[in-house]
Amino acid sequence: MRAIAGLIFGLCAFGAAQAADLNDPVWDRAPGQEDWAKAYPSHAAQAGISGSVKMKCAATSAGMLSGCAVIQESPSGEGFGAAALALATGMALKPAGENGQPVAGRNLIVPVRFEADMLRHPGTIIGQPDWLRKPTQEEMQHFFPANAHGDAGQVRMNCTVSTRGLLEKCAVTTETPSGRGFGASALAMSSVFLMRPMTVDGLPVGGAQVIIPIGFQGSTGAVPATSTISVLRAAPWISAPTSQDVSAAFPKSAIGKIASAHVVLRCGFHDDGALKDCETVSAIPQASGFADAAKQLTRSFKAYVNAKTDKLANLRVDIPFDFRDPSRAAPPVEIYDPMWLQHVNPDYVVKLFPAAAANAGLKSGVASVDCSVQHDGSLKNCAVASENPIGMGFGDAALQIAAVMVMNPWTAEGDPVDGARIRLPVRLVLPDGQPTPAKP
Repeated sequence: MRAIAGLIFGLCAFGAAQAADLNDPVWDRAPGQEDWAKAYPSHAAQAGISGSVKMKCAATSAGMLSGCAVIQESPSGEGFGAAALALATGMALKPAGENGQPVAGRNLIVPVRFEADMLRHPGTIIGQPDWLRKPTQEEMQHFFPANAHGDAGQVRMNCTVSTRGLLEKCAVTTETPSGRGFGASALAMSSVFLMRPMTVDGLPVGGAQVIIPIGFQGSTGAVPATSTISVLRAAPWISAPTSQDVSAAFPKSAIGKIASAHVVLRCGFHDDGALKDCETVSAIPQASGFADAAKQLTRSFKAYVNAKTDKLANLRVDIPFDFRDPSRAAPPVEIYDPMWLQHVNPDYVVKLFPAAAANAGLKSGVASVDCSVQHDGSLKNCAVASENPIGMGFGDAALQIAAVMVMNPWTAEGDPVDGARIRLPVRLVLPDGQPTPAKP
């Protein structure tokens, strides 16, 4: 395995194992490279110093690490031990190990290395991904493009991996033959992949890149019936389940036993945008009630429909569901590529250009605001995080823009957006010849 930015993170118990020690941990979540960079001791980072730490921790019944203590730190006095302890709060095991035994109360050694190169080369590529789940050939038929007419195709796509092993920000790099829909099918299929949050040699995957080759096998017979319909990767939802709804739907029999699950459903539409005829495309793990839980949640979805133009009879949508044990502390929802359902009118944006900035001869300015996302996708409790130039009113303009923006209430990874935080960047430009705007 190629090291991610030179970072070596062996999350496996090693050395002389005692009877109660855990030497077969199965990781459910690990800090990403961005978390690593934030935890890196600032003095050591500036000096380009690398370090290594060993911690001894105990596992709780929920898979969290507790009572962690540094047992080895090199070099000492640079802050690496404290940084490793801070990272431990973002690590989580599955409640049962590879052998099916509970991890509660068992000890493990967690070695952590900080490499200066990771600060200079973030987001490096994972060469040998450890997949927990890849689509089977049977499942790939659900995504086979209608325009391929049964011919074979090859796609390579590049994706970012989340700290839970889900794929995000996928983009097609090559597609053969082109124009047949194989690229779009591969992107739609990205919701079925699941990587182990730690690679086989113990590296964190969050924030890293992975290149995935996908081969669509040709068909000598009729084109699969599922390829004669149009399938959306996402729909403009006017309603979707909330975080509380998803927690309540988690199968009671799985609480405390299964840390997380991922389901993809394919559903049709009623004329009013509600869902119908949902079928399971993928469920990890299987036979644990999560597919049924996802189907119950589909009652809360409703898509925006224009009755005059939208034809829904032959339209389907793939919906991912990311379940997490409600008895465990959940990490915050991460929103990478929000689908905006409501924007600011561009003509109004020009009017928001600060008069003070225009009078000073400025033609552009930037600002960013931090906001909390509501269950309907609107942004609330926004605050200016940065503005340039300072004191010219660009922060206030960005706040007014954020008050209008509304995102899709369900993410591409399968999470409701309520409770998430997002940083919204805003750039305002005054066109040439535009008179100084009055305060709106």
